[in-house]
Amino acid sequence: MILDGYIKDKYDQPVEQAVVELKSNSFETLFTACTDTEGYYRFDIPAGYYPFFFAVKGYKESGLEYWCQDIILDADLQLDAKIDTLEVYGLHCFTVKGAANGLMVYFRPMALDKYLKGCQDIAPDDIHLQVTVDGIRCPVVNMNKVTEYAGAHPMTAWLIQVSTDKRENWHKVDVEIWDKNENYGAASVFNN
Repeated sequence: MILDGYIKDKYDQPVEQAVVELKSNSFETLFTACTDTEGYYRFDIPAGYYPFFFAVKGYKESGLEYWCQDIILDADLQLDAKIDTLEVYGLHCFTVKGAANGLMVYFRPMALDKYLKGCQDIAPDDIHLQVTVDGIRCPVVNMNKVTEYAGAHPMTAWLIQVSTDKRENWHKVDVEIWDKNENYGAASVFNN
């Protein structure tokens, strides 16, 4: 099977020499590729389930990661991504039984500038976001700030409700975030 695509920056410019990896549930690297001058990468790999995909260039120095979760590769797939200095980590989507036509979206945002300053909570201070479900932009109904703990360290996460008719039959959710300085981050998850 072929898994390929383009890695670009927030301005839609190709990112050369970005590292692209597929990882197991325990974050062990299964396959690695690097992008060419056009930002293109390509894997020729067996069909199967791939829990994690990520792309990055200059990790913790000039950029953070794009993550995609729960890829079932049963046909060739093109997966394009954008990377910058924000990261959408731990993206999960779920429905609440008996609730209206909405999807709950949970993630922890991270900002490179706060990491470089040595902050314990590295979430960007202010974010705006866009959520698309199967390529359709969904209105955000509610945003709830949540505190997670990594050991004794508090970290900011978000629980967001979006309005969609796709409730349980969605295929892919994409989340894009921007901070007040227009730094960018994104992640995706497949529903398998």
